[in-house]
Amino acid sequence: METVASTASFVSSASPVAGETDESSHGFLRTAWDFSFRMVLRYIKNSYKDDPFRTFLEVCLIGFIVWYMAKPKYNIGTNKVELSEKEIDELVEEWRPEPLVPALTEFERETLDKAIMIDGPNGTKVRLASGSNNKPVLNFASYNFLGFVDSPELGKHAVESLRKYGVGTCGPPGFYGTLDVHMELEKQIAAFIGHSAAILYSQAFTTTLSVIPCFSKRSDIIVADEGVNFAVQQAIFLSRSKVYWYKHNDMADLERILKDVNKQLVGRRGKNALPRKFIVTEGLFQNTGDISPLVELVELKHRYKFRIILDESFSFGVLGKRGAGLTDHFNIDPHEIDLLIGALCFAIGASGGFCCADKDLVEHQRLSGAGYCFSASLPGILTIAAADAIHALEADPDSYLDNLRDNAVLLRTLLKRIPGLQIDGAADSPLIHIRLAPDALVRMKRSGGAWTKTDIDRVLTDVAEEAQKDGVLLTRAMYVDDHERILPNSSIRICVSSAHTRKEVEKCAHAVKSAVSRITSKKR
Repeated sequence: METVASTASFVSSASPVAGETDESSHGFLRTAWDFSFRMVLRYIKNSYKDDPFRTFLEVCLIGFIVWYMAKPKYNIGTNKVELSEKEIDELVEEWRPEPLVPALTEFERETLDKAIMIDGPNGTKVRLASGSNNKPVLNFASYNFLGFVDSPELGKHAVESLRKYGVGTCGPPGFYGTLDVHMELEKQIAAFIGHSAAILYSQAFTTTLSVIPCFSKRSDIIVADEGVNFAVQQAIFLSRSKVYWYKHNDMADLERILKDVNKQLVGRRGKNALPRKFIVTEGLFQNTGDISPLVELVELKHRYKFRIILDESFSFGVLGKRGAGLTDHFNIDPHEIDLLIGALCFAIGASGGFCCADKDLVEHQRLSGAGYCFSASLPGILTIAAADAIHALEADPDSYLDNLRDNAVLLRTLLKRIPGLQIDGAADSPLIHIRLAPDALVRMKRSGGAWTKTDIDRVLTDVAEEAQKDGVLLTRAMYVDDHERILPNSSIRICVSSAHTRKEVEKCAHAVKSAVSRITSKKR
């Protein structure tokens, strides 16, 4: 009993009383609060003294946090709207998807409705399916520069080859689509142009779209003529390269840009220190009929260490003593052109395209050229037609090219005599653009205000329709307006052929003169 009593006495003496514990804890809290308050007050005083803007900013931040935490939260469940089946059906009935393309304008609809349809084979003379009579009209609208499209000899051989090779290949060149005539045509093209090797594509447009992105990548540099055609523009866009544009055929502006590019590359280090650099241009410009100054281009290429990509889609078969293109025209070694692109669907009258280059560059395209790897190869009948056309041109170039140039010079001379017209293009170019001169637009006295592009396009369309009544088929040059980098001025594009006679060329000029006279005399 004594032990228990003593233990209880020890515990009671060691444990503090409840009241004493509460007082000590309250005292500790007051001390901590006073200390914290003094510290905060001292911080505020010092910060206000040293940096009052920071104090203001912190007060605003604290106020925003308090406001954000105190504001009522949005609960999506509380605003749920219950719709009946009938209301849902009505909403579904009223919903209309956003159109994929804008609605056609009145003029665009008229253009589509008046599209020319040819009844029978194409050539220098054609019959129109939409004509009131079945008389043939002279065709000055197609790129049949050498008259191979309606050549009886080429047509006869093509029919014979159809029995051997059929109508198509149904496979890309790398997947059982290669025919013996494909390899023979590649060798023939390379030998004709004078380059190391050539590769054949099944479509001219995809040739350009494949070749440029195949070699020029995201970190590389392209300096391009601002007048290049739509296919070249798209190929440059697909390459994702750094692009600089120089003024059309302006070698001084080109040199200025080449200097600037090289200056920017001085001192660069790392992965992209030495990008590949290309000059991109056309041989015969589709949109203007101009010819590139290749001599100056080659000189600038060597001076500033660039490569040249030359699109000869419209110059192959047309320019030069042999019709071998721009290098033949200026008597320049084709090996100076790093990548030479050509088409077989214009002057040659077949289909497809090609690229001439050194052998290693050609072999690279067989593995990396998108159009070569993923498109069915050129049908045998068109391959043989192209080979026959090139062989005919090689055998007797003068009979084709001399007449072509004579016709081009004659037509250009006659057109320049017509008042109110502006004639564009090189003197011996078979690709001629005629545009309405400013004084002709002034004489027409449009009542609706200033002339718009659509107004001028409509006038040129009327001119082409009037010429058609006189037995001459012309076409207004058309573009994908929203996608052209620089939209060319409105024009009528006239294509001269070596198969046209002098009398037919004179008839074309007379029809243009009569049509322009009748249309420009009308008030708008």
